[in-house]
Amino acid sequence: MEVLFPHISRWFLDKQEHFTVFAQADSRLEGWFKAELLVLFNRLVASQAIEKFEREAKVSSPKDGRRRRVDFRLHIRGQEHLCELKALCIQAARTGRDLRFYFRDNDVGLIKDFKKLDEIGSPNKWVVAFVYPAPDSKVWSNAAASLPSTVRHWRPVTNPIDFPNWLYIALWKG
Repeated sequence: MEVLFPHISRWFLDKQEHFTVFAQADSRLEGWFKAELLVLFNRLVASQAIEKFEREAKVSSPKDGRRRRVDFRLHIRGQEHLCELKALCIQAARTGRDLRFYFRDNDVGLIKDFKKLDEIGSPNKWVVAFVYPAPDSKVWSNAAASLPSTVRHWRPVTNPIDFPNWLYIALWKG
């Protein structure tokens, strides 16, 4: 997934107007991100940067045998990668959702996806969180440090200081 990340960054960093409008409207539009990635991943398959991908893939859990749906299953350099997406609008203008809101164990936060992927026996598990506007690095570090011990093995491999103030793409590895 680290190989794909520069492609993902370039794709979304060309869309500043979108993120500005999304933040002004205090909107979480996860479907838009999935649609954009469908187009990008199709291009990457055509250019042979990735072998194939599947959206809304059903993956069996070795824990209980139940099938879990993940946003994307990608095949990169002969390895399977499972990926969940999160849209984290932290504008909090209308809804009061700030960064801490997404670090709670609720139906829209990161913890839910970390736990879901932890139930799947794949070695390559990722969460890509589009955070807009970008958080202050210290605020981000404090939020990441607040994760419960059960999911603290998830680590962001990107840093807000490497992104513009209107978007941070947090790549988490489980």
